[in-house]
Amino acid sequence: MTSTTTSTSTGRAPGRAAAAGLLAVTLTLGACSVPEDVEQYIADAQVQAASLDADLQQLADQTSELSSGLGEDVTNAVDSAQAATDEARVALDKAAESSDGAVVALADAQVALEAASAEVNHVIEHADTTPEVVAALTELQEQINALRGQTQNA
Repeated sequence: MTSTTTSTSTGRAPGRAAAAGLLAVTLTLGACSVPEDVEQYIADAQVQAASLDADLQQLADQTSELSSGLGEDVTNAVDSAQAATDEARVALDKAAESSDGAVVALADAQVALEAASAEVNHVIEHADTTPEVVAALTELQEQINALRGQTQNA
C-alpha cells in the first residue's frame, strides 16, 4: 500500500514542479520589462550625466590657472565627480536593460554622487577668493544633485 501511495504522489509532483516552473518563468518575463515612466527617468538621467561631463571637462581645463593648493582641491573634486558620474552612467545602463544588480548599482551611484557633492561643497567653502571657480563649482554641484535626484527616480 505504501508503494501505491508513493507512486500516486510521485505522479503529481512532476506536474506541480512544471506548473511552478512555468509560473516562475512567467513572473520573471513580466518583471523584465521597464515601465515607460522609468525609461523616461533613465533617459533624463543619462542626458544629465552627459551635461555633467561637459562641465567637468571645462573645470578640468580651468584648474591649471589656479594656485597649487586650490587647483589640487578642484582637481580632486572634479575627479570624484567624474568617477561618480561614470558609476551613475553604468548603473543607468543596467537599469535601462533591466539587468540584475541595477538597484544595487543605482544605490551605489547615489552614494558616490553624494560623496562627490560633499567634496565639491568643501572646495566651494575654501575657494571663496576665486569667484569664477566658486560659480563653476556651484553649477557642478547643482548638476550632481540633479543627477542624484534623477538616479533616485530611476
